[in-house]
Amino acid sequence: TNVYNLSCITLTETELETDKSDKGLYQGTDDYGTTYYYRGNIKNNNVYFAGFYWQIVRINGDGSIRLMYNGTEKNATSTKQSINNRTYQFNSNYNDPAYVGYMYGNPDGTTFDEVHTNTTSSTIKTAIDSWYKTNIVDKGYSNYVSNAVGFCGDRTLSKSASGDGVQTDKNSDFGALGRHYNQTAIFTCPNKERDLYTTTDSSIGNKALTYPVGLITYDELVFAGMDNRHINKLSWAYSTQHYWTMSPSSFYAADGNAHEWRQFSAGFLNDWWGVNGSFGARPVINLKSDVKITEGIGTANDPFVVETN
Repeated sequence: TNVYNLSCITLTETELETDKSDKGLYQGTDDYGTTYYYRGNIKNNNVYFAGFYWQIVRINGDGSIRLMYNGTEKNATSTKQSINNRTYQFNSNYNDPAYVGYMYGNPDGTTFDEVHTNTTSSTIKTAIDSWYKTNIVDKGYSNYVSNAVGFCGDRTLSKSASGDGVQTDKNSDFGALGRHYNQTAIFTCPNKERDLYTTTDSSIGNKALTYPVGLITYDELVFAGMDNRHINKLSWAYSTQHYWTMSPSSFYAADGNAHEWRQFSAGFLNDWWGVNGSFGARPVINLKSDVKITEGIGTANDPFVVETN
């Protein structure tokens, strides 16, 4: 059987596009260099690794391959695209700006740094970490996963609201919501020291993670062709199941609820849902740049198969 490098196959067998057409492999910039990301109705970004199916989100700037979980069977839909075939709360606590965080600090704190430091794992992070340990670490697959690349849960404040990210009697808008209003998206993490979740093996970021796993971001879904200004059920990132991102949206004082961005099953991104709702949990990992594939062409029915021992 022929063995190939996965990142090279992805880049050489997919046409690079620089315009704004509906689908293709596009170029951008992330915290590690030049990234290549999949957009639109892509059919060749499917991977089989560690007994699970995944979709390639993008090739990171350091050459590692960013994957999003896609179930235990080919062409999975609905909750079958979520770990353990079930839904999860992002955070069981919701009535403070702290709870927009993938990790958070002291909800009773009086400063932004106190409230948003990375000391306590969110409900969804706890679930994803447990899944990762059981299915990746304990089964001997962690050597194929990069520890160097992080996951951005951007908590920078947007000027679109008057809140300070601390008070519960004022609305606070966070970075991704501000970018939504400005019709922009980025791969770089605005505050790497606080919001780029990395392990201690990484050279940058907050180094707060035990395991190198996170969630997709609002910005990555926008680049994939999703938005909340139009319906797009053709993007590779679309699912018939609502699923969480790790991008904070806002804290809304009127309902006392922290909100997180999610992919909505109607075919768009939704910023207006409390973190205590239950939706899909689809872990994101980064395969090392030197992983090999032994078969497959990347389609849902014939995915790239990562060589493992």
